Amino acid sequence: MNTILTESFVETPKKLGVKLLSFAGGIMNFVRGMKFRMVLGVATALLLTGTAQAAGQQVTPQPYTDKPAFHQYLMVDEYNLDQVSNKRPSNATVMAFSPEVLSETFVSAAKTMVVNLMKWTVFNEDLPVPAEKYMRKLHFGRWINDPTDETCMNTRAKVLVRDSQGDVTYRNGKTCVVEDGKWQDPYTDTSLTSSRQIQIDHMVPLKNAYMSGAFNWDYKMRCLYANYMGFRPHLVSAEAHQNMSKGDGGPEKYLPPNEGFRCQYIRNWLAVKMIWRLALNPDEAQAIKTAVTQYGCNPADFRFTKADMDAQRQYIVQNINFCVINQR
Repeated sequence: MNTILTESFVETPKKLGVKLLSFAGGIMNFVRGMKFRMVLGVATALLLTGTAQAAGQQVTPQPYTDKPAFHQYLMVDEYNLDQVSNKRPSNATVMAFSPEVLSETFVSAAKTMVVNLMKWTVFNEDLPVPAEKYMRKLHFGRWINDPTDETCMNTRAKVLVRDSQGDVTYRNGKTCVVEDGKWQDPYTDTSLTSSRQIQIDHMVPLKNAYMSGAFNWDYKMRCLYANYMGFRPHLVSAEAHQNMSKGDGGPEKYLPPNEGFRCQYIRNWLAVKMIWRLALNPDEAQAIKTAVTQYGCNPADFRFTKADMDAQRQYIVQNINFCVINQR
């Protein structure tokens, strides 16, 4: 097995087991070499029960009995960083700086660190499976309405407003449920004007995330993932039929009909998996490699700066209690 291990999730390959991708805690420290610390037990059980009751759902976990489907898995290697140089400043810019400041500018530019989303760590062992079957309401909750933002919109409505290329209208005269707007579906490259034509797609679907490691997170983490707006490509205003066709499939099962968007789609998929430290199964990884070659994707587009990655991780830390606070 490749010995470059993602230290935040594993200690040794043999200890991985059900610790795969273990965000293992409600409060995270994404600094390299430190682990998430997850507090499971009575508190989480009470939170799950309370959330289910609030949603009017009586949910009972069902055991997951299937054996591992994959005997190898991969993860984006976020620690094997590349250095890239920014463009040299123009003559006008050079004239504006003293020699000392200019020198510091070039040093800073030369040390821009990026993650190559196409560099992966390979683990030659079973992809761990959850103890419970996936259940959306139980494991990820619902769209959340944040009572502190002075609106009655839930996450779905906020994404629709964010993505509309024009003003939106609301149902029943209240600024709660978006009715009409102007959306460009990236999956089909078609224009949509009614929110009824749109479903909000999780770039990496909830069940896919669950099976890729999110089963080891606590409820707070999973609910935040389901409502995450810190990274724009995480949630996509997509044509409803495309979202249903995609289901929980990865790139090995679904790529958007709009071929001009496929490279960006794959890039976004890998970025989400990296940010949340989710695994790639072998079929998924092979499909990505094939598509990148087939569609002539630009390698430079698969760079993700370490600064941006750290910012995403910090955003998650700062919002980890989002679903606990927002119960309505």
